Amino acid sequence: LKMFKQQLCSKIGKSGCYFLSLVYIAESITKKDIDIFTLYEKALKEKWIDSDCFMERPADMMSYLLGKKCDVRHDKVGYKPLSNEYEITRYELKETGVTYGHFVVTRNGKLIHDPFGESRTRTKGKAVSTRIIKVL
Repeated sequence: LKMFKQQLCSKIGKSGCYFLSLVYIAESITKKDIDIFTLYEKALKEKWIDSDCFMERPADMMSYLLGKKCDVRHDKVGYKPLSNEYEITRYELKETGVTYGHFVVTRNGKLIHDPFGESRTRTKGKAVSTRIIKVL
């Protein structure tokens, strides 16, 4: 099913923060721009991501983008990444009956890139976990 760009932009904008954080890290390492439309379609086809932007196999997507083997693991807030590791922090904001989640690129807990700019979940919520991307 071919998705129109506006639909795809809406979907990625709503729930693609982890996907976009990984893209940001890959772009910062390779110094190349990545076409997120082409990547999203490939990621769906390869089952790295589901249609709602949930990352099923982030290590496989990063390995593809970087041309090097990558490993991705969950870790606790406060873990100090090594020089070959990159950090994505998950924030949560609990409001009446709803918990919002949002991923941003950080380094030692300090913000490097918020895919949403100034996301309310990050500014009003709290860091709950990290994803550590290790380039092998």
